[in-house]
Amino acid sequence: MTGTLTTQTERLTIRPYQLTDFPSWLAQSSVPSSGQPDVTVFTEDWFEAWIAEQQQRAADDLGYCFGVFRTTDGVHLGTITFSTLARKSLAAATIGFSIDASFGYADEAVAAPLQYQRIEVRIPLDDSATVQLVRRLGMQDDGIRSVWFPDNHTWTEQRIFVRLNTEATPTETPPFDWTEVSRFRQEKQYAVAKDVVATYIRQAPDDPFVNYQMAWCHDSLGEESAAVPYYVKAISSGLIPPYLQQAYIGLGSTYRALGRYMEAEQTLTAGLVRFPNHPVLQTFYALTLHNLDRASESTELLIRTLLDTTADRDILTYERALRFYAEHLDDTWDS
Repeated sequence: MTGTLTTQTERLTIRPYQLTDFPSWLAQSSVPSSGQPDVTVFTEDWFEAWIAEQQQRAADDLGYCFGVFRTTDGVHLGTITFSTLARKSLAAATIGFSIDASFGYADEAVAAPLQYQRIEVRIPLDDSATVQLVRRLGMQDDGIRSVWFPDNHTWTEQRIFVRLNTEATPTETPPFDWTEVSRFRQEKQYAVAKDVVATYIRQAPDDPFVNYQMAWCHDSLGEESAAVPYYVKAISSGLIPPYLQQAYIGLGSTYRALGRYMEAEQTLTAGLVRFPNHPVLQTFYALTLHNLDRASESTELLIRTLLDTTADRDILTYERALRFYAEHLDDTWDS
């Protein structure tokens, strides 16, 4: 990793900060505990000094700080940092992030730069939302650890999640221009995007990410049957999270749309074995259960997924009752 690294996802640009980012950073940053920067402290001069500090840390290979920006309009969405770096035989790092969840990009932003063999996230015990996020990304619970904060002179317990990137295999994929493909998608030029990705397929026919992108292009054009073999190859060739979860969803939902319900059930089950708490996989699996005339299982799973993911206070008021009835859908009681 270098201090000049820029990562491009389907909707986001993740890169080191520049001085010109100050207005956007100030508008969206959640650094202070109040939720908004104190403009009397966080001035443009402060921001410039902070950037210089981050650049020096990167130059010394002590840590890296990246801003997360929406590609279409440059809006600042949050910050990702890497620290506690280890090199040589084991490439490992601790990742920290502050992403405005209201934009709906948190999963995509956090997953994009996970390039180390071991990534560790430390989460406060009461932060259930972040726990759900890292689980969706395929990170595994590694237990609870006491962490010392020298600034506050306190110990605190945090839950540790790790991702061991053992599935990632070196790829010889050329530096394809995914920014261009993303732009065509945003402009709804799906056929043009497919033509571009087709040239990449010819250059790297076995690359899992290229196959995943081709499957997505076919799906966007309503070419479900054509998408299937690309999804299958992407998964079998070693696609890594978060794209692996998305490929399971894409393939399972495509099988379902084609009326191939047993294959949909098998695919989504395989996805849930790998990522058991992924709400989208759970939802598509529930829809497939409906098509297989397993209505009670389908409804129970939908109710449980809703309760596990909703923030609606009215629904959560009835959580205990809904969880009970989800398990007794066909039961009645004589008062």
